[in-house]
Amino acid sequence: MRLAALRVPDFPLQALRRSYPELGEAALAVAAGPSPRDAVVAVSAEAAELGVKPGMTAAQARQVAPAVLLRVTPAEVAAAAGEAIADVAGGLSPHVRRTRPGEVILDVGGQRLRWGGDDAVANELLRRCHRVGLAAQAGIAGSAGIAVVAARCGEAVIVPPGEERSFLAPLPLALLDPAPELAAALWRWGISSAGALAALPRAEVTLRLGEGGLALHRLACGEESASFIPDPARELLREGIVLDHPLTTLEPFLFTLHGLFSRLAGRLDLRGAGFAELLLELQLEGGGSREYRIALTAPTREEGAVLAMARLQLEAAPPGAAVEGIIAQATPGRVRMLQGSLFTPPLPAPGKLAATLVRLGALVGPDRVGAPSIPDTHRPGRGSVVPFVPASLENGVRGSGRGVRPSLPPERAPVSRTPSPEPRAAVLRAFRPPRPAQVTLASGRPVVVLTDGCGGLIVGWAGPYRFVGEWWQDRPFARDDYDVATSDGAVLRLYYDRLERRWYADGLYD
Repeated sequence: MRLAALRVPDFPLQALRRSYPELGEAALAVAAGPSPRDAVVAVSAEAAELGVKPGMTAAQARQVAPAVLLRVTPAEVAAAAGEAIADVAGGLSPHVRRTRPGEVILDVGGQRLRWGGDDAVANELLRRCHRVGLAAQAGIAGSAGIAVVAARCGEAVIVPPGEERSFLAPLPLALLDPAPELAAALWRWGISSAGALAALPRAEVTLRLGEGGLALHRLACGEESASFIPDPARELLREGIVLDHPLTTLEPFLFTLHGLFSRLAGRLDLRGAGFAELLLELQLEGGGSREYRIALTAPTREEGAVLAMARLQLEAAPPGAAVEGIIAQATPGRVRMLQGSLFTPPLPAPGKLAATLVRLGALVGPDRVGAPSIPDTHRPGRGSVVPFVPASLENGVRGSGRGVRPSLPPERAPVSRTPSPEPRAAVLRAFRPPRPAQVTLASGRPVVVLTDGCGGLIVGWAGPYRFVGEWWQDRPFARDDYDVATSDGAVLRLYYDRLERRWYADGLYD
């Protein structure tokens, strides 16, 4: 088994800079909490040049370098960065385990042939980390503990099989991350390297240091167990940010939202997926919150189209207060690839088709974009819309349903020199929703009709055509339909709703 450890050094600092790009060149120190007594856990190179070091209290850092910017990494920001590095590992291997913030372990045994060796796998992991805004270190070894130690040693460190003990021997004991009480006891013994610890008798170490000492001695000897239990697969992706100043206008809010969507799009790209649904949770000034659910017509990787839908929802229903924090939760979906045919017109590019469907949904609403469908009902005039799926995805291997089967072009039929005229059938242009109508009856038949835009004296009629159904449900229907011709030349479809006792114009014949 070959395991890789992926580690982000100074994780709180990198997580903060990932969500707040404007801090990229600032002299920045990250404290464990908001109190002046809280310790500094990470500092940037600019802050280190000014004399600030990890382990100082926030008050000491301000006294040493007043120009240093002291920040606390919000929990949502740290969680988003931790999930981003897990997405990097999950894009390369389905077996991933998160050990601590900014550190994951993955099984890369099946990736060596694909990428051309351990070195190529490590470099690919580092490249993908860079794509999500994190600078990482990678180590590959035969067990999880040794891989983690290797990742702490440099950017890309490979431990060949069988050389674990020789690799660990010269390393400082601190790289093995012993518990504080074990480190203090070994320091009193004069043990400062992994090789010195491995040279001690294991029975004596176990007698004096217990189970923790035994595990540390096995690690120093390169004998750690290779057992590896991955975490369950994660479906949803989250990104969050806490704002320095509450936002009260739409444009600055959308600018911040674009950064969140860009980071989510980068993580979705690692999974080979796109936005299928998005949930926005806004933390409002005063302690309130507001949620917006953005259901997309088709999965897409274009964050600009998703941002357009978010804009429409926010303009239609403003949050009602200043926004102090944003959490975006994305549901991944497979972006459909279109397979063309030699005998059909060319299909649009997959990305453009998905983006077009999403933008149409942003204009008219997601529930109004799709393919027409006939529902399982006898109610007249009833139709529905189902998600649009191109015919090339419905047939063959890529899907199911009624697709268009490519076939050879039919033989050319002889062209008649004297085509016979065909009768032109009337087409009903339906009114949706039906228009209320005023109908006057005489001896049980309609004689006058008035509705929006047309109507008058009825000069011809046919009907009634009675429709009754769904009496077993909560909304039954019972109606009498008529086709009428009026004196102004119009031909209308009318119906009388016997349950409501009202007349409606259902459409106009062309």
